[in-house]
Amino acid sequence: MNKRVSRILALALCAAMVCALPAFAANETAPETPAYLMPVRVWGTVTRLENGAVLLKNSNENAAHRETILHVTETTPIIDAVTGLPLGRELRDGETVYAWVGPAMTLSLPPHATAELIVANIPADFAVPQYYQIAKVQPQATAAIYPPQPLTHVDLVTTGGEELTVTDEATLFPYLTRQMVTLDSLVPGSRVLVWTDAKGTVTKVMLFAYAYRGYAFWEPTGEVSVNDQRLRVTGKVVDGEVLLPIRAVAEAAGYTVNWAPGQGAVVSDGESLVFSVLPGQDTALTADGETELLGACYYEKGTTYLPADDLIFLLDLFPVY
Repeated sequence: MNKRVSRILALALCAAMVCALPAFAANETAPETPAYLMPVRVWGTVTRLENGAVLLKNSNENAAHRETILHVTETTPIIDAVTGLPLGRELRDGETVYAWVGPAMTLSLPPHATAELIVANIPADFAVPQYYQIAKVQPQATAAIYPPQPLTHVDLVTTGGEELTVTDEATLFPYLTRQMVTLDSLVPGSRVLVWTDAKGTVTKVMLFAYAYRGYAFWEPTGEVSVNDQRLRVTGKVVDGEVLLPIRAVAEAAGYTVNWAPGQGAVVSDGESLVFSVLPGQDTALTADGETELLGACYYEKGTTYLPADDLIFLLDLFPVY
């Protein structure tokens, strides 16, 4: 399928899924955010199937996904709802679990989906932790003090549009590693499991391994930041589309960029090719083969550009809108 069409379909699918997610805490009106492709939350009682999958059935007749067949892989985290530790056992018939699946589901009835995360061992009347991806970290005013003082709180917006405030009184810890987790660790693109109390205050946050090279933000004028560092080189706006400079963005993300005859701009990660692209071409060559671009590569005065969404995708960066 053409990449342009597949991305449009993906965004439309995600928008529908996001609408099915519940609002967080007391925020009745979520801020407007673009649609990100995120897992869908399903919940219900477990029935183990002979093929190793799990049928999850929700007693709520009005639930968007009343029945779902979960496929659980060896790498699917199954988390204890209270402790946040790996459950250490298989799911049991009749127990209630929450799962985040997909976002792709089969069209069969009931639909099949792969579980990305499962929360089990849920006590009665317990506020189940929720799984989110951070879309942006709201900037906050800080005093001009050196060295900078540690953060006391961060205000986050999730990819579903929920607003979260995490303070230094919350317990922060990683999933299955010994890394130190602080409020500074909560960056765009991070996936987290969040516990709250009866008042909606965040009490505990589990941080999963970061899945991106970094994150990037660009202005409609072409100014761009990578990992919160504004670049000196700006992009261009051509026919209303933001084009970003390949070398400046890639090098800020830790890649190496060279120019090769017949290949154009060549971006590598050590000795491995990330992609190469020639000016005027609307395809890029990656380690997995040729991939279509949303727009053609553009060259002007010694600088090579790509449409912002294409470059961020090829560099495995999380887009901050």
